[in-house]
Amino acid sequence: MRQVLDGVASFFAALATALICGLPCYFTYRAIEAGAAPTWAWGAIAALAGVGLLMTVAFLGKAVKGIAPSRDRRRR
Repeated sequence: MRQVLDGVASFFAALATALICGLPCYFTYRAIEAGAAPTWAWGAIAALAGVGLLMTVAFLGKAVKGIAPSRDRRRR
């Protein structure tokens, strides 16, 4: 039962990470398209999206394996 709860916690961590990184990327993109942000902001979007993607995939991998978001291995 504990592994199921750890997996659910990791899934919600992945969802939160996707939202925390995805929303600023989206709104920065919209600002660039509207002309309110400079074109060099594409670099910030790429960096934030890359980090967010890596973290989201890592949390989803932990969710599938039943590992808590703050742990490296399963609980015994």
